[in-house]
Amino acid sequence: MRTLIAILCLALLPVAATDLTGNWKLEGDVADAHIDRMCTIKQAENKLSGTCKSKTNETALTGDVNGKKVTWQYQADYQGQKVTVVFDGTLDSNTAITGTISAEGASGKFTAKKQ
Repeated sequence: MRTLIAILCLALLPVAATDLTGNWKLEGDVADAHIDRMCTIKQAENKLSGTCKSKTNETALTGDVNGKKVTWQYQADYQGQKVTVVFDGTLDSNTAITGTISAEGASGKFTAKKQ
């Protein structure tokens, strides 16, 4: 009986969320632009912050995580104009995210792998 009660109590405990803190290799395509960046993400509760670096620049990111849904954004310079790039993804495992990119009405797909 005690074993059954212990199992039931464990089943009611919340499952610890995956911590996305770390370095992520981000690749994707949106419109005519290929995205290839290394993002350093810091997670505090459900909020994300950090930076994404390309070969030519580094930009700050902000976002949040809700269960397996992960969303973040950053400002990019595209042909001399500032563009907000939004990533909506699903945590496929502790080390992989897949999803869609949107920027100024264009959309595409991305993958991110924890390094």
